[in-house]
Amino acid sequence: MVNAALDVQHAACNSEPCSLPHGHQRCTLPGLDTGSGIPIGVAQMSVDRTDAAANVDRVVEILRAGATAGHRLVVFPECVLTGYLFDSRADTYAAALNVADPRIGRVVDACRANSIHAVVGLLEETDGVVHNSALVIGPSGIIGRYRKQHLPYLGADRFVEQGDGTEPRVVDTPFGRVGVMICFDLRFPESARELALQGADVIAMPTNWPAGSDFLADHVTRVRALENLTYLAVADRPDSEAGTPFIGRSQIIAPSGAVLVDAGQEEGLFGAEIDVRNARTKRLIIEPGRFELPVFSGRRPEMYGEITRPVPPGR
Repeated sequence: MVNAALDVQHAACNSEPCSLPHGHQRCTLPGLDTGSGIPIGVAQMSVDRTDAAANVDRVVEILRAGATAGHRLVVFPECVLTGYLFDSRADTYAAALNVADPRIGRVVDACRANSIHAVVGLLEETDGVVHNSALVIGPSGIIGRYRKQHLPYLGADRFVEQGDGTEPRVVDTPFGRVGVMICFDLRFPESARELALQGADVIAMPTNWPAGSDFLADHVTRVRALENLTYLAVADRPDSEAGTPFIGRSQIIAPSGAVLVDAGQEEGLFGAEIDVRNARTKRLIIEPGRFELPVFSGRRPEMYGEITRPVPPGR
């Protein structure tokens, strides 16, 4: 396990309402644990697309290890329970799991038994439709579900349905607000910004980064955290599937853009301490009254209309 120092590069909130939509005072919530740092982890693990039960065994094992290490949250890779690189609709649908499946029940039980939260990726079947999903699971059960909204032409994403955004993407936990996006979503700055505007303190991102994705790991993750002033917790695989290698590079990035954890290509659970107060400081104060950056309140949405217009065909 790798531990990293608590990020302290952002100015603390004062008694004025912060610039997030919920406008809370002093960036705290009743009962929120922001004491001396909240340990979270990213699980970099191999996946067997032929054996969901074995994947569940490994997830449960890592959750136990995470709880022993004091982690409040563990983020797992994209489609960690089911595998991802399927070449037909039939194989994709055959691998998908319904949330009522006993194998998912084992993950829920592990979170309950170990008093820990997890973000777990899977191909999810509901009423005969399959999505590339991530479940947010806590001691009380499944508390959130995100269905991938941006789909590349790759693996199972060629055969699943796009998420329609009807379910909340940010959930409250005792240690802060957790938002979720998946892999290809990272290339769309609007996706992370939407989570930040909804008050996410931590953006959890399960991913399957294939070979050639190092620029994303080296640069784009840092930019997404920095521009939204949120923590970003990315979990990837260090193995290969159907002849395609994955790069690993699971990360935890601070709101300053600082890299708290980079797992390289090793398999394991990697952790860092976060302080959600740093993610609730949307006005950067370099010199009070002389040099301040109103990163969120300085936005001008009325100037950004082109962003929401449909893209012409072929672009």
